[in-house]
Amino acid sequence: MSCKETWDVMSQWVDPNFFFSKTYGWHNMAIVGILGDYALNFLKGDMLEIGVGESSMYMSALAKKYSRKIYYCDSNADKVDDIKKSGYFAENSEIHVCLSDDMFANNTFTPLAFSFIDGDHSYEGARKDFWNVEKYTVPNGLILLHDSYPLTEDCCGNGGNGDVYKLRQELEQNKDFECFTFVGNKDSSIEPCYYISSTLIRKKPVNRPYYQE
Repeated sequence: MSCKETWDVMSQWVDPNFFFSKTYGWHNMAIVGILGDYALNFLKGDMLEIGVGESSMYMSALAKKYSRKIYYCDSNADKVDDIKKSGYFAENSEIHVCLSDDMFANNTFTPLAFSFIDGDHSYEGARKDFWNVEKYTVPNGLILLHDSYPLTEDCCGNGGNGDVYKLRQELEQNKDFECFTFVGNKDSSIEPCYYISSTLIRKKPVNRPYYQE
């Protein structure tokens, strides 16, 4: 099945009133839609996605629902072009076909309320992406970090989640952020079965009162 066919099929599964796959339920990328919907309902700011794909459908739908600008970034020109042809990029968007380092080095961004990081699955790559995104994130803004909780040691490295978990562990110790990790369901009966782990990171406001510590 081509990417276009995948987008066409997936688009029939998403309830536009609730960003949730009717077929997959909580599985796969549904968490992007659910958490993004919550964030954008309460926060001012725009959106950013590093690593386009199935998640772009949710991110684009949210951008349309809340009339937000969205930035997309992926170094795979063929994948980006496929999604363009499928019509799943939001109209009010900037699409950067390059490495995320280059995107941040050559551009400035509007304040961000919700971002999804699913690009380079190495610790160093994810770490650079996180701190680049954090600079533009509004107080209480949310950053969703993908593939942050490998099920087993075999899932680490190039063949699985990479070592993004190291960034999760680092941020969990940082008092400027609040983190919660969704570990997914490895025993799903839904086919195809995807094990998806993501960490939601809230940027705490500076100069916050003691009762918000």
